[in-house]
Amino acid sequence: MRLSALVLTEWRLAWRDAHAIGVLFVMPALFLLIMAFAMSGILRTDLPPPALQVEVPQDSADSRFFLAALAGQLSGSSLQNARTPDVRIVLAADFSERLLDSPHTGPELAFAAASDSLQRTHIRTAVTLALAQTRMAAFLIDSELLDDSLPLEQQLQQVQQQTESRLPEYQILSSGSLAASANAGQLSVPAWLIFGMFFIVLPMSSRLQQEFQSGVLLRMRVMRIPPVLLLAGKLLPYALINLLQFVCLLALGLFALPWLGLPALELHGTPAAYLLLALSITLASCSFGLLVSALARNSEQALLLSAGSNLILAAIGGIMVPKSMMPPAMQQLASLSPMSWSLDAFLTLLVGQGNSTDILPGCLALLLFAAACALTGTLLLHHRLKNTLWTTHN
Repeated sequence: MRLSALVLTEWRLAWRDAHAIGVLFVMPALFLLIMAFAMSGILRTDLPPPALQVEVPQDSADSRFFLAALAGQLSGSSLQNARTPDVRIVLAADFSERLLDSPHTGPELAFAAASDSLQRTHIRTAVTLALAQTRMAAFLIDSELLDDSLPLEQQLQQVQQQTESRLPEYQILSSGSLAASANAGQLSVPAWLIFGMFFIVLPMSSRLQQEFQSGVLLRMRVMRIPPVLLLAGKLLPYALINLLQFVCLLALGLFALPWLGLPALELHGTPAAYLLLALSITLASCSFGLLVSALARNSEQALLLSAGSNLILAAIGGIMVPKSMMPPAMQQLASLSPMSWSLDAFLTLLVGQGNSTDILPGCLALLLFAAACALTGTLLLHHRLKNTLWTTHN
């Protein structure tokens, strides 16, 4: 009865705090949507058609084949002169004569200053493949393996059939199985979901400092409530809020992102794997909140410690910037953040399509982190409560 009364009281107080609800639900939801839009431009696989300006000093069958091959690589792009082109492609005057030279120098590329590196790589790859197909066509015609009297479309089709190749990509999971990679748009949902769950530390620490300063915890001590029961009554409501965050933000990624025209979140793995992950993140975040609550001595310190530590863990843990974009030294530093362990396990389910076995190392690391934080926080709080005097300025 005592535990249920403590849990119910803490639950009601948590939901009455509008600022806490905003931090735990509204803020991560907004971050999730904003960063999903931002990352969709960086991680998109379907780039917008570039504006091209192709200069052909001397028309020939080879230059026409190159233009047809380039149009096939850059589908949707117009090879006609553009007023403000993203790239200008200039063929040499002796393009046909030097086509089979080795080593070979291809067309000149001139990029607009505003073009990004992804677009440049995309166009550079397209030009390289189109040039390789043109050189192969010239070699086949020179070897009489391709009839140059065929229409250009048929020549290109035959060359494409001989040069086309597919490279399936897989990820090796901890179980040793292989899983195909999903779309990159799934990065933002788990990242900001984890960020929001770890922000439970803010209302937890603030609430506990208020009870220290108002004398509520001291009155509970006088009532002979066991410390373990008292902590359980504090932690369980916030653990339930964490699980509710997990469900709500995951549902936001499932239904809101496609409605906004962003890459859909595809759930892979079993429900048991997601439940294990949710419980592991919940225990880690709530235990970390308990430790911060024990370290802070007043509400101001609780605010600085909780917000500051959460932002630092997110910054180095691959939440704000994907770890793949970090230098090697930063990637090693990211392995120290529990948010990084959570994110790696989450991506194993979403992108790697793993199961409970594959995320077990990450979950075990989170549980060990939770145990260390909970033990340290409990000892510090017990010592502080034991030495608390009957005053409102502790």
